[in-house]
Amino acid sequence: MTRTRTTVRRDRRHQSEAVPATASAQRWLGKTACASVALAAFVLAFHKLDDFDTWWHLSAGRWIATNQTIPATDTLSHTVRDHVWVNVQWGFDLVLYALHSVGGPALLSVVGAIVFLVVAALLLRLVARDVGDSLAAFVVLLAIVAAQERVTLRPELLSFLLLAAVLSVLEYGRRSDGRGLFLLVPLMIIWANVHSLFIVGAFAIVCAFVGTASWPHRRLLIWGGVALAAVLVNPFVFEGALFPLKLLSRINGATAVFQTIGEFESPLVSGVTGVSVVFYKILLGIGCAAALAALMVRFRRFDWGGLIFFVGLAVLSGGTRRNVALFAIGGAPFIGWCVAVVLESRPRWQHVALRRAPLVAAMAIVGAAVVSGTVVTGALYKFDNSPQEFGAGVIEGAFPERAAAFAREAGLPGRLYNDMASGGYLTWDDPSGEGVFVDGRLEVYDTAFVTEYVTAVSTPARWQADADRYGVQTAIIFHRFEPERVLAGRLFQDTAWSLVYYDEVAAIFVRAQGNDEAIARAASIRPKWDARTNAWLTRATDQGWPYPAGRVAGTRAYARFAAGIGRADAAIAAYLTLIELGIRPTEEIERRLLLARYFVSNNRQAEAREQARGILAIDPQHAEALRLLQ
Repeated sequence: MTRTRTTVRRDRRHQSEAVPATASAQRWLGKTACASVALAAFVLAFHKLDDFDTWWHLSAGRWIATNQTIPATDTLSHTVRDHVWVNVQWGFDLVLYALHSVGGPALLSVVGAIVFLVVAALLLRLVARDVGDSLAAFVVLLAIVAAQERVTLRPELLSFLLLAAVLSVLEYGRRSDGRGLFLLVPLMIIWANVHSLFIVGAFAIVCAFVGTASWPHRRLLIWGGVALAAVLVNPFVFEGALFPLKLLSRINGATAVFQTIGEFESPLVSGVTGVSVVFYKILLGIGCAAALAALMVRFRRFDWGGLIFFVGLAVLSGGTRRNVALFAIGGAPFIGWCVAVVLESRPRWQHVALRRAPLVAAMAIVGAAVVSGTVVTGALYKFDNSPQEFGAGVIEGAFPERAAAFAREAGLPGRLYNDMASGGYLTWDDPSGEGVFVDGRLEVYDTAFVTEYVTAVSTPARWQADADRYGVQTAIIFHRFEPERVLAGRLFQDTAWSLVYYDEVAAIFVRAQGNDEAIARAASIRPKWDARTNAWLTRATDQGWPYPAGRVAGTRAYARFAAGIGRADAAIAAYLTLIELGIRPTEEIERRLLLARYFVSNNRQAEAREQARGILAIDPQHAEALRLLQ
């Protein structure tokens, strides 16, 4: 991936010598813009634990630390103990567990933010070498906002760091006659033991081989070749080195069952929304335009390796939403180089760009400040309808913590059924002591198992057959998502199952036949636990910011579930609390309209009119609200 910067740097130096005072001010402004973007990256990544998969990574790390070995087959479930587990992420799991043992969830939040800060700093340095600090700050700001959806405590976060590091080493090798390329070897060894995306690093190295005569081919071929071979240094050797290809062929949006999982949908299809997706499309558009313009300007001396890498990441990201962040981070340096090539070919454009650099820097500073401010206040997450919160610790209303504790105190019988979402946390808490039914490790649960699981959730007869086959006695259902809430509603109507507990996150059912004592124990302690849930729901509501995204998601889920099982009063109270929490205007109209219709049907006209007035305060022309007032 060849870079030519001599002319660009000469012109920048000439401009600086001509107007030293102005150049000095511009440099200061550019550095400030870069610092602002780096700070924004830290702020974006500094949020409470909100990812289901974080917990099974912690559980895997705990198992490895306790047993002092890396398991070859599944150890966290009771359903697929015979399935092979090629856990190339074992290094991440172990480090994550060690950090959690030292500082708990708060330390994990801090470390995650620091890692993404370093990613942004490496990207800023890479892009600035081509286009200067001001434009670099602008491009990297787009990249980090596009990536923020995937910035969570998963091994993927380390892949972002290692990708930026590999690209930095390759770039330094180009500029220094191949010096420093030996660092590719330890980087790839580390990467091959923390995440399966090490294949992207290998792809970057192969693309670097596609260079011109200006590249130090000998050193690159030697150290690049050793680095590619170094991925064999993992506990699974060849199986581990080839595992990403196997995983890629099985887990993708083209497989029918995985199309039901949000992160596998394409960000380019209609209806897919979100701040990350919007910024991804902007970055993709700028990158494609810059690449095409640079190709027209410098066809013979073009960076073909960089183009192949850029296109490869673009194809991956266009196929599944989960790869958007990978494209943003890996594609930003190439976008910067293309912009530099275009400016270099047009001295007048370059002169204008240098004169406008302060404006670009100011835009980056303001943009970074807006991003940081909306994250800290929660406005970004409110706008995006995303259950995330700025800060350290564990987000509330997201994991079945209270449900697991209830199951343990009541001594509910195993084996356990759980949905895929709650499975991550339940591998960590494990109230039955026998493992979970399923969790987010799609590398362990093969396509046949996942297909059967997804089908059973929506097919009562299949679900009951699976429960019988696996000897399920207790079911913990995470009812925030629609399919699982419908499943919980069916179990509530089924006399073969008894609802023994529910809260804002989960509902617990016990098989009625043969479990009379367990159901009686659950009934005896339930008032105490219901009081805790009620206290969580009804505690004082803070007006203003920060936006309580976790509490909003939990209250909304509780209201829907309570309504589904016929507890209208509890549902109404939860919906009224939800409105007090300051939800988005569109959702507030929807909730108030739901309440107004209920009040009208129950001859509670005054309360219906109160909700109608609340709707009209947002939308004065709302037809149904006007009719309700009449």
